Amino acid sequence: MSFVRSAWNLFWRSAAFALGYTLALIVGGGLGAMLSPASLGATASPISLLSLFVSSFLMAIVLGPLARRIPASRSRHALVWMSLIFGNLGSVAIEGVYFAPDLVPLPLSAVFLQQLLAAALGAILLSRLFAAPGVSLPARTWFTRRPAFSWVWRFAAATLSYLLFYFVFGALNYQLLTGPYYATHAGGLAVPAPQVVLMAEMVRAPLIVLSLVPLLFTYAIPRRRMLLLCGFLLFWIGGVVPLVLQSATLPSMLLLASGMEIFFQNFLTGVVAAGLLWTGAAQV
Repeated sequence: MSFVRSAWNLFWRSAAFALGYTLALIVGGGLGAMLSPASLGATASPISLLSLFVSSFLMAIVLGPLARRIPASRSRHALVWMSLIFGNLGSVAIEGVYFAPDLVPLPLSAVFLQQLLAAALGAILLSRLFAAPGVSLPARTWFTRRPAFSWVWRFAAATLSYLLFYFVFGALNYQLLTGPYYATHAGGLAVPAPQVVLMAEMVRAPLIVLSLVPLLFTYAIPRRRMLLLCGFLLFWIGGVVPLVLQSATLPSMLLLASGMEIFFQNFLTGVVAAGLLWTGAAQV
């Protein structure tokens, strides 16, 4: 009976989050469209809205139980979840502006606004629906465990690791599997110029690494568990969730190949970033 009650609580809270997050994206997209009159005619199909709800639900069933395990104030929770959501899904949306312009009919500034508003509301919903208030170590306590220069080079190294994984596994996947899909513009895909790809990923890389920092400064768990958790979160939020969102528009084989590519890119980045930025698991 306890299991049924717990499962039901997780289900309805995740559904409530998904509904709120979906509405936030719709409203944010509408506000963003006001910045770009050419995109006002773009509308989402019922299938894409369903995919958006399902992908949001999948995000909640992972982040929700995690939020219950982290002792922190509601404001600290909101910071942790907003960072994770925006750093990953926001960066994916930024990439979508250049790689799938037909699927993201908004300018970069509008996409940024949409994702920022949705991440903010999503973080509030997670902190209200799931998080149990508690006390955590102040961020300053974690930060002062290393000198500032050490933080700078570790963050830079983690950022460079994502760029390395992105271009190595991305190029390999393009040559072996995804190249024909991009060449034929399947599902509205496009191949930007190399300099555009480089600039986009140089923005995405620090966002993705930065998305983990509040969690690393809040959740006190052993090193190995933190490495695996960060790798999993980057893959789930930055890989599984957006691929489910695109399941109605992209071919299944492309989704599978992209999933494998993102796993190696994001999971390894999460492991490396956590390994460089983790400072210990001392409890309050």
